[in-house]
Amino acid sequence: MEHIVYAVLLFLAISGGLWMWWKQRQAVSRLARERDAIEVEERRMFNFLHGLGEKLQADQSPGNLHRYIVDGVSDVIKGDAGVLYLLNVETNCLVPVYQSAGTAPVLPVPPEILDEKNEADAEGLYRSYIRLATLVPAGSFIGQVLREGGVLHVPDLVENEAFAGSCPNPRFISGVRLIATPLVYARRALGVLIVTRKGGEDFSRNDEEVFGSIAEQSAFALGSAIAHSDAAEKRRFERELTQASEIQRVLLPRAAPELSDYGIAAEYRAARHVSGDYYDYVRVDEDRYGIAIGDVCGKGIAASLIMAMCRSNLRSRAPENLSPASVLHSVNHSIFPDIREDMFVSLLYLILERGSKEVTMALAGHEPPILFREASGGTEVFENTGMAAGVDEGPVFKRKVKDYRFRMEPGDILLLYTDGIIESESSCGEEYGIDRLVMVLVENKDLTAQELVNEVMADLHRFSGEEPRSDDITLIAIKKR
Repeated sequence: MEHIVYAVLLFLAISGGLWMWWKQRQAVSRLARERDAIEVEERRMFNFLHGLGEKLQADQSPGNLHRYIVDGVSDVIKGDAGVLYLLNVETNCLVPVYQSAGTAPVLPVPPEILDEKNEADAEGLYRSYIRLATLVPAGSFIGQVLREGGVLHVPDLVENEAFAGSCPNPRFISGVRLIATPLVYARRALGVLIVTRKGGEDFSRNDEEVFGSIAEQSAFALGSAIAHSDAAEKRRFERELTQASEIQRVLLPRAAPELSDYGIAAEYRAARHVSGDYYDYVRVDEDRYGIAIGDVCGKGIAASLIMAMCRSNLRSRAPENLSPASVLHSVNHSIFPDIREDMFVSLLYLILERGSKEVTMALAGHEPPILFREASGGTEVFENTGMAAGVDEGPVFKRKVKDYRFRMEPGDILLLYTDGIIESESSCGEEYGIDRLVMVLVENKDLTAQELVNEVMADLHRFSGEEPRSDDITLIAIKKR
């Protein structure tokens, strides 16, 4: 009997040992498989990161980079499909910039697509829906990823409230696992990266860690590419602005006309590359010369284009026309249909005549010119400034803008200017003002027109110092000989 008991115990001991050996062998085998899988995944990750670095150096075009990131990360963690959303900073919306060849069901399926009987047509419609749908971060499942941060892992979309609640039909989402994370570069949210897997094993903890690491590097690559693109775009824009500035300066007079009866000088300085200020000298006929000055309400490219239109129209209507008001009426009629409602143009146009002391002038909402009288030593400021061009189509403008005639005796000086001069500010916020301009004019009445312009600009610089100009500056001095 004892022998039987010993035999049974020996058998149980051997069986237990064999069972424990088998279980240990299984565990070792499982650990080996997991280790091998991790090594393969890490090798894929390193290959991806190496390729990402090469891609960033060789080709920073957004489309190729987006494709490489989505398809590459899907391959590393064995996903079936993926989508990349980027945040549009102007609209604050998430925009899909790339989706893989496989369909990643990242949005609840609309009812009309669920009702489509043909599977291929339904999938095509669903892919188009994903590609075209921009999302508000505050009201979407993907926006939740952006708001909460970290890696979001959804083991089954059918059980997720965002999908199951609005999509009771499991079409496209049945058995789909999802992993997503925001892309952040220099504390700035760039977008959301999503990878899905249909069927098979769920994403592992290692998959999540690898996915998070890849997302960080992808965000750095995207951020660098965006910064590079922005810098390139800025350089291109600056080149275009420089070219526009050069073209605009070509449109300005190279020199003042040499008139026996008048000395004329001008100064023009743009606050930016291109300007909304304008001045011009136009030959009316053999004995008369027209002088124009203007200022568009606005700055930059739009203002410079409006000024180019005014110049072209004024030059085409000035020859043989002895009425400055008539010329400005034509300019207003030409630009009114094309000017924006929030823009207008102030203009002044006058005609000087050889052998005559009479000047004919019309003002369209421009700064009042200053006339120094040599005989009295005093100054006059013209108050009737009319109506700016581009505000009224015609009838009111014609009533407001009329010819005004006055005489200039030898030694008299007429100053024409834009508001950039009198509105220039000192470091204390004080405006230069028309009174100071009048004072400088009177103190330098004996100078030539060019010397007077130089002195006004020097005084303006002394007043405003190194403060950056916020407006364009144009000054014309006309001195009667």
